[in-house]
Amino acid sequence: MSKTITVWGSPGSGKSMFCCILAKALTRDKQKAIIINADPGTPMLPVWLPEQAAGAEASIGQVLSSVEIDTSLIASHVTVLKNYPFIGLMGYSAGENPLSYPDTDYRMALQLISAAGSLVDYLILDCSPAMTNVFTPAAIESGDLVIRVLTPDLKGINYLKAHQPLLADGRFHYDRHMTFAGMARPFHAFDEMGYIIGGFDGLLPYGKEIDRCATEGGMFQAVKYCNSKYTASLNRVLDTLEQMEAAEREQDWQEDGDRLPEENMGPDRTSPYTDDPDTYGDGSCHTNNPDAYGDGNGYSDRPDAYGEGSTPEDFYDDESSAFPRKRKRSRKPPHEDRTAKYSSYHKYGNQQTAEQGRETENDRPCSIPAGSGYEDWEEDTDEP
Repeated sequence: MSKTITVWGSPGSGKSMFCCILAKALTRDKQKAIIINADPGTPMLPVWLPEQAAGAEASIGQVLSSVEIDTSLIASHVTVLKNYPFIGLMGYSAGENPLSYPDTDYRMALQLISAAGSLVDYLILDCSPAMTNVFTPAAIESGDLVIRVLTPDLKGINYLKAHQPLLADGRFHYDRHMTFAGMARPFHAFDEMGYIIGGFDGLLPYGKEIDRCATEGGMFQAVKYCNSKYTASLNRVLDTLEQMEAAEREQDWQEDGDRLPEENMGPDRTSPYTDDPDTYGDGSCHTNNPDAYGDGNGYSDRPDAYGEGSTPEDFYDDESSAFPRKRKRSRKPPHEDRTAKYSSYHKYGNQQTAEQGRETENDRPCSIPAGSGYEDWEEDTDEP
């Protein structure tokens, strides 16, 4: 099922860059994503694609000013990356401004989000910091997962205080939002700022190379330069999406009546006995069956657990410890799980370091507890 991820927050906190990096992480297994930015004050198509001409016919303004919005209209206004066709973009074109089109209607913004989400696996909504832009509250209302990115300083704190009353309505689910510290630097007072807002769920640190990607028009290349703290925040998002999808699969099984027989349930009345030869009643069985998924492949403790003669080592490509070797078992084969944890070392890490078998700070998994003081922060040598 498609997931809508809304990213909003204070100005200059790195929201748009985070959306690009998140899109690359989500589509690493050839899933499809669309990023939508509906801020006419800063047309994003020429920022995302400085070398790929996108005329006014590709502008999201034409979609939002239409009488009705459907999937065919949206598909005709999505600009796809030439050398990475799994990510599509929707935004305003170069030269457009807030007066180029009529005021956007809230209902049309909701239609746009709903129709776009039905086209892809992931819809990422890059919101304007201004709540007067109706796309921002519509995106927050529509998001399955809402992420607010704040600069960990007085500007970020006061931005949140000013906009929190505007999101008091229950449909915005304000208390469920994840909070990241954007453009974080060693000198920021994370303890004090986190105490005021209730803690940060992770850091999106400033990096010189990431900043260079933004200024030189290579925003989708920045994923290669994420350090361990940035990667930990990405993994936090991917874990949350995976948990949401697992909960939805369980609910679908219950609604479809695909419940385990009473006699096959374990003592907790929810899990099956492991020695049952046909737990699910579909010809497959549980942990002792070499064909647990009924697709001709073995289970995770067999040499061909992932199909096609592959092994767990083939699935992970390398010997990185950033991924847990043991994955959650589900009715879906592991190699089809589209929310496998992202790791900069696994996919985009420094190849020279990998060849030498060394582990650097960028390669190690990082856990960032909410409200921590980040005492282990080391001075960033990339700071200008």
